[in-house]
Parts: sequence; C-alpha cells; structure tokens
Amino acid sequence: MKVTVAICTWNRAKLLDQTLAQMRNLRIPDGVSWELLVVNNNCTDDTDAVIARHADALPVRRLLETKQGHSNARNCAIEHAAGDILIWTDDDVLVDPDWLVEYVRASAAFPEAGFFGGTVDPWFEIPPPGWVLRHLERLEPAFALRRLGPEVRWLEEKEQVFGANMAFRTELLRITPFNPALGRIGRGMVGADETNVISRLREEGWRGVWIGSARVKHYIPASRLTRGYVWKYYTGLGQTAVRTSACPSGGPTLWGAPRWLVRLTWSQRFRAFARRLTGRDWVEVYIAAAMRTGMIREVRAQTAFGDAKTQSN
Repeated sequence: MKVTVAICTWNRAKLLDQTLAQMRNLRIPDGVSWELLVVNNNCTDDTDAVIARHADALPVRRLLETKQGHSNARNCAIEHAAGDILIWTDDDVLVDPDWLVEYVRASAAFPEAGFFGGTVDPWFEIPPPGWVLRHLERLEPAFALRRLGPEVRWLEEKEQVFGANMAFRTELLRITPFNPALGRIGRGMVGADETNVISRLREEGWRGVWIGSARVKHYIPASRLTRGYVWKYYTGLGQTAVRTSACPSGGPTLWGAPRWLVRLTWSQRFRAFARRLTGRDWVEVYIAAAMRTGMIREVRAQTAFGDAKTQSN
C-alpha cells in the first residue's frame, strides 16, 4: 500500500519546519510506502529552504502552485499524489508518531469508507484567557480543533472532519476535487472547502470514519486568542454560508441586504456587548452577530456584482 501525506503552505516557514521535524518520528507500518507532498502556494519566505532541509530524512517532494488559494493548492497535491489514500494536515501541526499507522489500519478495516478524520487537539502558544477555556468546545471550529472521542467508528451524518487531520481515497478526490471558490485565499476567512467535498461525497453514498486514535496538535498563536480573531473567523463563516447556500432574502433592503437581517445583526451586537459588560455569557450571541455580519457582507457583495452585471448588459 502507498500513502500520500499532503501539506499546503503559505509563508509559515518556521511552523512548517517544526511540522516536518515532528514527522521524522512517524512510525511506518510494514508493507507501506509513503510520500510527503508540500505545496508551496506562492511563498515569499524561506519555505523552500525548510523543505530542502528535511529532504534527507523524509520522502518529501516540493510542489509549486501559482494560483493563490487553499483549494488550488490542494488540487495541485491531488494531481501529483501517488498514494492509495491521501492524508491531509497543515503546516502548523505536530503529528503523533502513530498517526500514519492509525490511518492505514482504519483504511484497511473500513474498505467501503471514502473519507476519514482524526483528533485535533490544541497547541497553545500562550496560556489562553479564561473566556476561551470556558467556551473552548463552542470555539473549536475557530481554532480548527476536532475531538469526537477516542474510538474508531463510522461518522454520523452531521459530523464533520477538519482539514488539519483528514484523509480520502485518492481516486475519489480526482473526480471530486476542491472548489476554488471556497477555502482560504491569502488572509481571507472564507472556508468550507473540505466540508463541500465531504457533502458531495455523502450525496454520492460514501461514508466516513472517525479515527480518534489518529491524533495531531494544532498550533494556536496568541493572536488568535482574542475577540477580534473570533469575530473575523465567524464573519468569514457567515460569508461562507451565503456562498454555499441561498442568500437571505425577503422584505425591504438596506444597501443591498435584507433590512430584517441588518436589524437582527445590530441587535445581537448590542446584546453581546451588554452581556460582556455585565459579566454574563456573551460568546454565543457574539458568534451569531459575527456570522450575520459576514452574511450581510457577502449578500451586499453579490448584489453589487449582480447590479454591475445588469448595468453592463
């Protein structure tokens, strides 16, 4: 059996160096060969030097994708992957020594499964503030954490896996690639590239497997342990929701967005602010306000595009 591990990276050479150093400790099962693809998505730092530094210890191959965007970089890896399964992780992750072993074992035990996902634990740069720890379960998506238990089992229909620790049968990704309209582009926060692929596979009848024993730690820098970052993340999630489903509509509009949505958003923003001032739980309302702010932003962008297109015709 051959396994491909893929990492897409953009200007995080120092973290990538730690990720690759940790991969030197991977245990490789008997009868398995593997390759490591690192996709340079227009890096301007010393990413290539970092990759070269590990070339003697790892079966690493550097790829270049000049089209900016996470989905474009992922599709580049799919094009060059030689493995039967393609395991994805990120450039800011520390993998457990048995990480690859657990994926190989599960892919053999569940031959009818199309995709897999494993545990993503936090690797904090600094001790997080109290409000983060109190609400960490609710904030897991913002920090790309995924903890669904230690067992190996079929995923339930609504359970998702995250890109820092997931795998697919490579042949399925060749016919169901990532959508370039989704996923991070530069510093943008639109996501849903992996969830979109998984949804399409599920529509075709494929099921997924949770591998709780395949563990990684995901780096969470101090800059993300802030209200500002949480707001930015969930604003992006709101934009993503509009891109992947119907735009909110109905009733009068205000600068291109439904007036009811604008009113609801500002009401939630005020409630979140008031709750924080009075010491009550505010995170849930804050998240809702951020998501609706992102929805308004995306609806207005799409409306402006539609208006411009109509005028040009």
